[in-house]
Amino acid sequence: MNDSLILFANHQLYKVNKNNSGVSPYLNITNFPPDDPFSLDWSEPHQCYYGIQISLGNSIFKISETGLYTTLGPVNVPGYTISTIEGIAFNPQDNQLYASVSLNGGPSQGDYCSETLIRINLVTMQGQIIGVFSHPTTNAIESEADAIEFDEQGILYYFDCSVNSDSRIFKQDLTFANPPVLLCQAPYYSMSDLTVKDGTIFISRGVGAYIINKCPVTGGPLQQMNVSPTVLFNGTLFRGITWKPEECDQTPIASFTATDNTTGYPGLTVHFSNSSQGATFFHFQFAPNLSTNTADVTEMVSCTFNQPGIYPVVLTASNGSCSDTDTIYVTILEPNPGTGPEPDPDTVKPILANSFTPNGDGINDEFFLTFPDAVKIHIGIFNRWGNQMTELNTLTEKWDGKVNGIEVSEGVYFYNYEVTLADNTTVTGQGFLTLVR
Repeated sequence: MNDSLILFANHQLYKVNKNNSGVSPYLNITNFPPDDPFSLDWSEPHQCYYGIQISLGNSIFKISETGLYTTLGPVNVPGYTISTIEGIAFNPQDNQLYASVSLNGGPSQGDYCSETLIRINLVTMQGQIIGVFSHPTTNAIESEADAIEFDEQGILYYFDCSVNSDSRIFKQDLTFANPPVLLCQAPYYSMSDLTVKDGTIFISRGVGAYIINKCPVTGGPLQQMNVSPTVLFNGTLFRGITWKPEECDQTPIASFTATDNTTGYPGLTVHFSNSSQGATFFHFQFAPNLSTNTADVTEMVSCTFNQPGIYPVVLTASNGSCSDTDTIYVTILEPNPGTGPEPDPDTVKPILANSFTPNGDGINDEFFLTFPDAVKIHIGIFNRWGNQMTELNTLTEKWDGKVNGIEVSEGVYFYNYEVTLADNTTVTGQGFLTLVR
């Protein structure tokens, strides 16, 4: 299963290649209305897209997986008149549809500011008020959300742009107990929609160049993707953007090897050879803030590791919509501060089984290391992404294959150790273990 970035324009849906910003027709829409509906958000539980159709009294529409367009009807909020609906988003945490609307005025007063968040009952089309957006503005126009979106954890993101003001992206908790957090800010530009995936906010431009802006959810400057070929849009504007999970027609196979020793001391340089298949783009993540990209599978990449630690080097191989990962662990040891010679790790090795089966049958249910002449030991156990599962700090401690009482999945895990021997020398090392249930 992978995710595709979907654009709404020219009365149809397009798929965007995440690597090179190439765009291709994806789904023709049937029963399309004569006006120009906008906004787009995919609902995985409902297996359809939702959007907004202003011309029919602030109505909500849906598009099926096969492209059938259906109007669901106008939204109403008891005791209020909806002047306009500007943003719509499906929350994967509560499986509910939300919208940003204007309730405190009408077009006759020039109020098109969608200052209120509502949750919509898709049976009655009735909206329940959740909260009112409130953030500092640089002009006389009130705070609003021109577009909204939820991430996988149910965190709300929204976009506010007004002429003679900056365009800004905020993060807001659904309780509205705390003020919104400003993430990105740029000079005013028109936008049509936004979506969030894997720590990045994607914003479709509403006018001008065919651009998708990107903003990290942690905040920072905007980046941009120039999609092409633009002739496919027939001069129309972007009306919406969303992510949709999809089965892969061809899943790449990520595979790479280290051509150097992957264990050493600070300053170790490791070269990596890429043998992936079915992919056109490769991302090597060496450390949280250290990575490189290439489109050439034959290109040898390298990295110098200068600090002690365990580095899960992750290769992501993708073909634009589908991807696969492979991981190699690089271990940089602490330099020995003693004046004596380094213990030879080949002559002092642990006694262990390289697999264990924590299934409760009393046979090989726990993982542990035993060293001859050991007086002190520290063992760290990590998953393939470098996340620490547990640590053992005594000679008698063992791991039962659980983290906080919850069984971890089967697979290959990495461990490292530091052992003090009876003669006060220190031995370090690492290895892999296989957990089988």
